[in-house]
Amino acid sequence: MKRSVNFFFHHMVRIPEPELMEDPTQVESYDKADFETAHSFLIRKFQDRLPQRFLPESILDLGCGPGDMSSRLYSQFPNANFTFLDGSEFMLDLCKKRIDTLVSKKRYNKINFKKELVQDFVPESTYDLVFSNSLLHHLLDPFEFWGAIQRSIHNDSFIFISDLIRPDSLNQTNQLVERYANNEPEVLKTDFYNSLLAAYRLEEVREMLEIVRLDQKLNLEPITDRHWICYSKPKL
Repeated sequence: MKRSVNFFFHHMVRIPEPELMEDPTQVESYDKADFETAHSFLIRKFQDRLPQRFLPESILDLGCGPGDMSSRLYSQFPNANFTFLDGSEFMLDLCKKRIDTLVSKKRYNKINFKKELVQDFVPESTYDLVFSNSLLHHLLDPFEFWGAIQRSIHNDSFIFISDLIRPDSLNQTNQLVERYANNEPEVLKTDFYNSLLAAYRLEEVREMLEIVRLDQKLNLEPITDRHWICYSKPKL
């Protein structure tokens, strides 16, 4: 599966993709894709970086998608109040179905599913934990994402964000698609390819953090050949 565009720079230019995943075929393929290895790895990285004895009472999952990561998050903190937010109704419905299979009938804490664009999200109150996986690269204006993060936290909130890294070249992009999505349907290969082209590079994310003045609060590090994580620094 070889694709090409007409320009190159020192680093490959970012090519945005649609902000919302609303094509039913695309959503269904994404929902059925095998993310077990990648998502289990990301959750372990998340768990490794949490403060000791951290038990959040309120959790925000920004851009929950079909809920695979959301269900893992819920399983770790089953007694917390959750807000799952996504701009795609298809995605939010899939997330709700996943979470519903985990919820105990005796559970009294709140679970909210919000169909809302991240730039429009104004929380009623702040959250102890703000989690987001693979949302940033969908947004035309990345500062709408960081604005939503800032509106959602208090001084002691723990933040954990993960997303893709834009490769150096189209050749490298094709290699990543063949390495990690070779057995997936063509629609998912195309989606992964487009997501890699739409992703931000580490130096771009670092600059964003400096601009929004979160660079002193958050660590940023690459964890695979295609993922970075950003998370709250330990309290001194």
